[in-house]
Amino acid sequence: METKEELVANIKEWIKNDTEISTLQKELKARRNNKKILTEALMSTMKSNNIDCFDINGGCIIYKKTTTKKPLNAKALILALQNYYKSNPSQAESVTKFIMDNREEQVKESVVRKLDK
Repeated sequence: METKEELVANIKEWIKNDTEISTLQKELKARRNNKKILTEALMSTMKSNNIDCFDINGGCIIYKKTTTKKPLNAKALILALQNYYKSNPSQAESVTKFIMDNREEQVKESVVRKLDK
């Protein structure tokens, strides 16, 4: 068991770190927004001029197009199964319910700070 002084020191250090993280996250958000705007401008220029790559100091900037699948959720699952089981839509609903009810659950524990407003 920790002493009272150690506990108070841990709480103060935790609050200090939480405040610093919050400040850095705000700065990071602003930089991400700026990068997003610049990225859109670069992509537009690269697409319109058929440029695949810009050589820069220490590397290059590459225009890349990737295709990904959307995440699987209950709505997408039931639509796909209804399309598959066209003659029996109730079976699609029961299979979807079974899959959604039997998904693995994950429990995460954390400590959060709530600031007074």
